[in-house]
Amino acid sequence: MNRRSPEFPESPVFTGRVVRSARRTLALEITGEGELVIRAPNRATSSAIDALVKEKQGWIQQKIEEIRKRPAPPVHEYEEGEMFLFLGGSYPLTYTDDGSEAIERLDRLYVPRSLVPGIRRLLKRWYMQEAEKIVRERCAYFSMVSGLLPVSVRVTDAQRRWGSCTSAGKLNFSWRLVQAPLHIVDYVVVHELVHLRNHDHSQKFWRKVEEILPDYRKRRTWLHENEWLLKL
Repeated sequence: MNRRSPEFPESPVFTGRVVRSARRTLALEITGEGELVIRAPNRATSSAIDALVKEKQGWIQQKIEEIRKRPAPPVHEYEEGEMFLFLGGSYPLTYTDDGSEAIERLDRLYVPRSLVPGIRRLLKRWYMQEAEKIVRERCAYFSMVSGLLPVSVRVTDAQRRWGSCTSAGKLNFSWRLVQAPLHIVDYVVVHELVHLRNHDHSQKFWRKVEEILPDYRKRRTWLHENEWLLKL
């Protein structure tokens, strides 16, 4: 289990978190909220962490500034014409009076007007149901490709993690993931499947991910840069 420490004092310029684990190398991460996270081996010294932060000050500042300049994520009022994401496409919300009681995605996201009183809850349920189908299908496909078989696959309401893998071999995925393009869904699915065999983010782990998805770095970068859009 990762051990998380409070704000680290090593850097005179930046604050953030140090996350220690059994990993072998130091790595820096800037979260979607503009927070610096240092992922460090359990035995990494404060001086080594400080040296890395100082070395990468320019990169850290650039990434934080990029995040600060991003537009605010969309806040949905569930008004007709608002755009909702699904597998990377944008669908205008359209209310119908045709007697249907089901939400349907065609060229638009059609919602019966009778559902308006509970629209937030019902649309979230629709997303979860769609995510169940898509994520299970992609897990089945990449399990066949890789030979990595999870004990179970579950879609959750997680807000900060796109996917997780338990020590018992159970995979969990946030329903919010299906707002992203399918190739990004695939990246998260493969990432968690490989965790069934490699529980850390070692070179061996990433080599296996790359074996399945040779362009995983581009997919990972897209998710890191665009996750702020997927906050429904």
